[in-house]
Amino acid sequence: MLKTVNLKQALDQAGLASTPLSIAKRQPLFRSGDRVRRMFYVLEGRLNMIRTLENGQELVVQRAGPGDLLAEASLFADRYHCDAVGETAARCAAYDKQAVIDALHNPEISMSVLRIYSQEIRNLRSQIELRNIKRADDRVAAFLSMLPRDRGGWCDPNHAWKDIARTIGLTHEACYRALAALVREKRLEKSGGRYRLK
Repeated sequence: MLKTVNLKQALDQAGLASTPLSIAKRQPLFRSGDRVRRMFYVLEGRLNMIRTLENGQELVVQRAGPGDLLAEASLFADRYHCDAVGETAARCAAYDKQAVIDALHNPEISMSVLRIYSQEIRNLRSQIELRNIKRADDRVAAFLSMLPRDRGGWCDPNHAWKDIARTIGLTHEACYRALAALVREKRLEKSGGRYRLK
């Protein structure tokens, strides 16, 4: 079996040059309709891929953090179909798109990209499952149940609830009401930014 390695290390070892980029919180990295010329590997911070629906609601289709390839589905597209915006201040390594495609002939790089795509498919399936849950409180509880927990059962979403709401297909107001209902109904404990389902 081929060994998978950190994608950035594999790209660097293959001799691909990258350009460092810094993105401020809420700053766009690219917009829907822009030509795809580069691929972005997130080094620090978080960026969101956001699609604006016809009704004006924003839908987070990818949340990328350190070690993630941003907009990996655009590798074989001419134009982006979403906006990429800094959820936090972030740093990325930008690689020439064609150079990345050419580098896919390297088995280590191919395996690293496949691993990333596989994880993204799992994330999207979870997101679809969550969006199929009708009640907002049940949807929020299901989201929390998918997060890693410490020995005491506490989890830390590690994201602003406004951003989580977009990811799971709720308005932020509905998300906050659902959280309050879960606490009120004693289905959820809250301590600072940590949560524990009962």
